[in-house]
Amino acid sequence: MKKFSLLLFLTCMGVVLYAQKYTEIKGFVKNDRLKEVHLYRVEDGTTHSYASTMVAEDGSYGFLFCPEKPGFYTVGNDKQMDFVVYVKGGDKININILENRAELAGKNTKENVALYKWEDFAADVRLKSVYFMLTISNYKDFFPEFTVFVSKLDSIKKKIKSGNAEFDALLKKKIDYDVDYYAAVFLQTPRTAHPERQDWPEFYNTIISDDKFTTDDVLLFPQGARMIGIYASFGYKMSGKKYDPVDYQSTCLGYLKTDRLKGEYLLRNVFAGLKSYDQYLSLMDRYGKYLVTPSLKARAEAIGTALYDTAPGSIAADFTYPDVNGKEVSLSDFKGKVVLVDVWATWCGPCRGEIPHLKKLEQEMHGTDVVFLGVSVDEAKDKQKWLDFIKKEELGGVQVHASGWSKIAQDYKIKGIPRFMVFDKQGRVVSVDAPRPSSPELKEMLEKELKK
Repeated sequence: MKKFSLLLFLTCMGVVLYAQKYTEIKGFVKNDRLKEVHLYRVEDGTTHSYASTMVAEDGSYGFLFCPEKPGFYTVGNDKQMDFVVYVKGGDKININILENRAELAGKNTKENVALYKWEDFAADVRLKSVYFMLTISNYKDFFPEFTVFVSKLDSIKKKIKSGNAEFDALLKKKIDYDVDYYAAVFLQTPRTAHPERQDWPEFYNTIISDDKFTTDDVLLFPQGARMIGIYASFGYKMSGKKYDPVDYQSTCLGYLKTDRLKGEYLLRNVFAGLKSYDQYLSLMDRYGKYLVTPSLKARAEAIGTALYDTAPGSIAADFTYPDVNGKEVSLSDFKGKVVLVDVWATWCGPCRGEIPHLKKLEQEMHGTDVVFLGVSVDEAKDKQKWLDFIKKEELGGVQVHASGWSKIAQDYKIKGIPRFMVFDKQGRVVSVDAPRPSSPELKEMLEKELKK
C-alpha cells in the first residue's frame, strides 16, 4: 500500500469533536511543477489560504480538517491553478491534480461527483479563458469551441444531479455564472489576436440580464468576487458608452442588484486604487452605504488606516464608540470645538496618574469650546469595570468605550497609553501625541487653538 502525505489540520478548537465531522481530501499530484499543495477556503467570493502540505516523494498529498460549514474549497496552487471541491464535513474526497486540470479518483461524495461532471466538461474552455498564460489561444479557435460548448449546456445540466436538492440548485447557479465568466473574461485578457464586435458569438448578447446578480449567492464560489467585476465591466462595454470615470462606476454598480455585491465590487475595483485619505473619505461619503457586512466595513477601514496620515493639518480619522449610556458618539460630532482625546484604560497606572491633572485642566477650561473625550481601550469583558471606575473617580467630559485596541488605535498608530490627542475646530489634527495634562504645554496648546 502506498504511503501518502497527510496534513492534520484542526480548526474545531473548543468544540466537541466527532470523527464524522472531519473531512479528508487526498490524492496524487501528477504535475512536476507543483511541489506544495494548498487548501483554500472561500469567503466573500475569494479564496483564502487555509492549510498547505508538501507533495510526498510518491506524489501523494492530503488534508484532514474540520470545516465550520458546508461550502466550496479549492486545492492546488493559486500561482498556477487550483481546483474546486465541495465540503460538507465528515466526507472523503479523492482528487488527483494533473497538469492543467483535476480528476476524481476512488471514493467521493455524490456532490463532488456531480460537480466534476461540470468541471470536466468545462475544463478546456476554462483553461483557454481563465488560464490563458498556460496555453496559446485567440478568438479564432476559442469562439468555435465555445459555441459548441454552449450548445450542449442544457443537455449537461439535465445530467448533473447529486440527489442533494440544495447543492444541485447551487451547482446550477455556478454553471450559469461560470459560463458568463468564461465568455467575458476571454475578451478582457491578453491574446495574440482580438476580435471585432461582429465576430462575437450570439451568446454574448445574452450575458447581461436584469435577472442576474439579484442575490449574493455568487460570493459562495471561488471566483465570485472577480465574476462581479468582470460582469459589470462587460456590461459597460456592451452599453457602448464613451468612457467616463464617474459614469463608469455608477453604470457598473447598476448591473449589481444587492448592496453587498455593490460593496464587494467597490472594494476590489475602486477602493483598492485609492492614493490618499481624502479620496477615501470622499468615497466613504458616497458609497459607504454599500458596506453592509462586518467584513466589508473592516476591509474598508483597513484601506483607510493604511492611507491615513497623522501629520498636523490632516483630516481627523473619525471613530465611533458607545458612551456610558450606550449612545454612539463620534469624534466628528464635535466639529466647531477643540477636542482633547484621552486614550486610556482602567488597568493603566500612568493613565490613572494623569487623572488629577486632567480633572484640574477640565475645570480650568470650563466654559470654553474645548471638549474632553475619554476613549477607554478596556476589553469588552471589562466594560462594567470601566463604568464603575468612571463613577468612582467622578470622571468628567464624554467617556466612550472602544472595546480594546480597535479602530482608534489602528488609525492613530497607538502602541502605548496614555495617549493624548488634540483636534482643531475644523476636525483636523493638531497633534496625535500631545503633551500630558501634567505638563503646562497641553493647556497652552488648547488655548492657542481656541484663539484661531
